[in-house]
Amino acid sequence: CFTLDGVQVYEVVKPIRLHDLHKRDLEARPATVKYAMSLGGRPVEMHLQKNDDFLTGDYTETYYADDGTPVTTTPRELDLCYYHGKIMNESNSVVSLSTCDGLRGYFQMAEQRYLIEPLSEDTDGDHAVIKYEDATNTPAVCGVTNTTWEDAVLPPLTKKSKSRSFGLTLLQQQKYNEIILVADNRMFKKMNSDINSVRKRIFEIVNFVNVVYKELNTFIALIGLEVWTDSDKIVVTAPAGETLDKFTAWRNSVLMKNLKHDNAHLITGIDFEGTTVGLAFIGTLCSGHSTGVTQDHNSRAIAVAATLAHEMGHNLGMNHDTSSCTCIKTSCIMTAALTYTIPELFSSCSVNSYEQFLNSRNPECLFNKPQAKDLIQPPVCGNGFKETGEECDCGSATECKNPCCNATTCRLTAGSICADGECCKDCKIVDDHQICRAKRDECDLPEYCTGYSSSCPEDDFSQNGLPCNNNNGYCYNGQCPQWQTQCIKMWGASAVVGGDFCFSQNTRGLYYAYCTRPANDQYIGCQKQDVKCGKLFCEQGQDSPNYGRLVQFGSCKATFYGDRDTDFGQVDTGTKCGDEKVCSQNQCVSLEVAYIAANCSDKCLGRGVCNHKRECSCDPGWLPPNCNKTSGVHIDNYGPTGMRIAIAVIVCIVLGAILIGLAIGFLKLRKRRPRQTGVQVVVKDSADNIYPNQPRAPLPHQLQSTAIRPKGPPPPPPIKPSAPPLTLHTDFRAAQK
Repeated sequence: CFTLDGVQVYEVVKPIRLHDLHKRDLEARPATVKYAMSLGGRPVEMHLQKNDDFLTGDYTETYYADDGTPVTTTPRELDLCYYHGKIMNESNSVVSLSTCDGLRGYFQMAEQRYLIEPLSEDTDGDHAVIKYEDATNTPAVCGVTNTTWEDAVLPPLTKKSKSRSFGLTLLQQQKYNEIILVADNRMFKKMNSDINSVRKRIFEIVNFVNVVYKELNTFIALIGLEVWTDSDKIVVTAPAGETLDKFTAWRNSVLMKNLKHDNAHLITGIDFEGTTVGLAFIGTLCSGHSTGVTQDHNSRAIAVAATLAHEMGHNLGMNHDTSSCTCIKTSCIMTAALTYTIPELFSSCSVNSYEQFLNSRNPECLFNKPQAKDLIQPPVCGNGFKETGEECDCGSATECKNPCCNATTCRLTAGSICADGECCKDCKIVDDHQICRAKRDECDLPEYCTGYSSSCPEDDFSQNGLPCNNNNGYCYNGQCPQWQTQCIKMWGASAVVGGDFCFSQNTRGLYYAYCTRPANDQYIGCQKQDVKCGKLFCEQGQDSPNYGRLVQFGSCKATFYGDRDTDFGQVDTGTKCGDEKVCSQNQCVSLEVAYIAANCSDKCLGRGVCNHKRECSCDPGWLPPNCNKTSGVHIDNYGPTGMRIAIAVIVCIVLGAILIGLAIGFLKLRKRRPRQTGVQVVVKDSADNIYPNQPRAPLPHQLQSTAIRPKGPPPPPPIKPSAPPLTLHTDFRAAQK
């Protein structure tokens, strides 16, 4: 049997899988599963739900051939055996397990944390359950100090988030962090140079991180795994700071070109200096510094997962917890020292810092939902994500608080038209005069519900080139870029814009003073008229920039970056550089040249205004592209069933009117019909033919052969009705389409 490193005290249990009377539960990895065992003389029943959505549909794996050639695959047959869940009759319980080879992972009940691990290769055999404080590990720390890294390591994003939902704060909205994890060569060798073992460990780590971030409405989506099978792609060193810098540079120059992602972390087998087990930049998600490094410091994946969750928290704007923070557990995720207990909650300080990061930085990448993994697994009802075939998904029956959604069936409840969305209220779609995204400032436009969708339309901004901030700037993609605000972001509140002498240096074409960089080591100076659209120069402010490295001559301050890094020290596009002029492609040009927006709003017919895409943002009740059509009847509010009823009622009313008309016409016709024979009665068919009223021929004394042609004119064709036949079911099907 296996021994457990560093653990002397544990209880041996034998979990029993409980089978429901459903065919789907006979699968090897069912969507839901239950395990029962006896622990400390009391029964424990785990209710688990499969968590296979942390892989996106475009998930890839990259490893390296012996000659160093990268090999990227998109595996479709993966043994996904990772579960979240609860313990029955334990209100505050948490379970995060892998069932790949027995039960391995973490659970908590009655304020006590446990680890469970198999003691043999037999998945139905004995398991060890350990109280986590029994696991003797050396306390480890995060290398980040709150004085080493500032909250604003990178400038706020230039785009506003398109996720400002009606009635929900950014913290309350669902967010998605699309991550790539990189395992270095030491970790690969630590796992016996086996790709499958590395994959299992990484998946187990991500499974726990997802449990941690669930309370922050943040889903961790693994879109890629890279394993340095042949050799490290950077020099991994014991000083964590050096490794982080090198990994960040490699990520920006190589990894970002291969696969788009929000966040990248290196999992390394090296032993960092001192007690440090991780390091990351603070408040840098959705930027070139959205990175971190984590040491694979513990044989149990869950301990490494807690470290990864901690370093990821730094990327999301969180600092270390202090004594003033409220934590309902012994320790929380952002504690500076990772001790014997595994934290799984965030403190009050972490939540506040995260919300501040969301509101001030507007990290748009967090609100882009990744592609659902429908190519690998069918929809799973209860995972909290609406997938193909589901009308809604509000999580498990215990988690669901949405009265519009049936958590068991993932269908809308009776009478509900919608279950979520900015334009869904009380399970109904609101009308088209309801604001779903308010106007934030003079460079923004309000968005209104359409009346037929529960989602708010795409976020549009004011037309580029409109004056803003008392004519100190011009709107550009929802912002009002100005030199002064950029200097404050770079150097702090006391910074001011540099003088003309400072900006004149941009004609020199140096690494800290230039306009364009066509190649990594090539710097092109500005033309004289464009010097204020190149490198940003400021004066005063703090001694060191919030991001980049300092360059100073006289009172002029600028920043520079590595040749392969994005230069955040350039003047922002759209910044005002003169009257009726803005910076565009590092040139100071007129508004007409930059935006080509003359008379843009004329096409909106006075029922809307032109937006930053030079399209009409129409007033409530009018439709793009030219605001010349009304939005019409909002038939979606009838819902699937209500729509059919409405159509059926309309069809019945119309057909009833036709029947009544036919009956009245028939009665009038009979009253007017002459009684004598031989008089021509005109009856028009579709061809306007006229048929004489022939006297009825006497009946023959015997039946005539059907082969004999009767004498006299042919009988008139049947009179065609003036209305179509009353085939309700046919019309109803057509109406449905």
